[in-house]
Amino acid sequence: MGDGRSREPAHVRVSSRLRAEIRDGSWKPGQALPSEHELCERYSVSRTTIRRALQSLESSNLVHRRQGAGTFVAEPQLSHGLGDLRSFTQVITDLGREAGTLSPEVSLDPVPPVEALDFLPGSVIWRVRRRRTADGRLFSLADSWLPDEVGRRIDQERLSQHLSLYRVLEEDLGLRMHHAVESIRAEAARQEEADLLEIPHGSPLIVIYRWTRDARGAPVEFARSASPGDRHEYVVTLTKG
Repeated sequence: MGDGRSREPAHVRVSSRLRAEIRDGSWKPGQALPSEHELCERYSVSRTTIRRALQSLESSNLVHRRQGAGTFVAEPQLSHGLGDLRSFTQVITDLGREAGTLSPEVSLDPVPPVEALDFLPGSVIWRVRRRRTADGRLFSLADSWLPDEVGRRIDQERLSQHLSLYRVLEEDLGLRMHHAVESIRAEAARQEEADLLEIPHGSPLIVIYRWTRDARGAPVEFARSASPGDRHEYVVTLTKG
């Protein structure tokens, strides 16, 4: 009997080989793959086949192509399971990566978003802004809005030391985050956040909105976290009833 692989389309065979090489570390994150011409010679296939194979890898966020520069192995995405109320700092740490925050800012927000005004008590709202990193690479722009009784007690220096806002809220203020509702949307990067995330204006973002309550059921935080689409994924586990 013949090898079942021989009946696979050529582009599937090529993409499978490249996937395996990326996953076993033969090609490192950020490393350029050979040119289309070199790949054609390597696998003895047409340029159309190579392009279809690379499109498959790109759709799986394993590679990304830069106009005029070539195809590069993508940085691994951060995975975050739905139904998991952890700080993003803890998510990054649990994945074995080094979490960081660039210049956190704690300030009164004179014009908070309507979602924060509708959810949080009072009309005085504070904003905590952080640019999060994973292994030194910018990962997300995170904004958290807090009611006055919480926000005015946040120590910016402590936040810089501990990185996790939830840790500061729990250890310094005695609040325990109990449950949250999240909404996940695809949005295009506005100019300000594109500049802060060092990506082109209009780049695709995964934006997560979170409404968090403490153990007493009191609203504590409205948050918006925006990540470039190639750096973050949400994982959903489904069980048949």
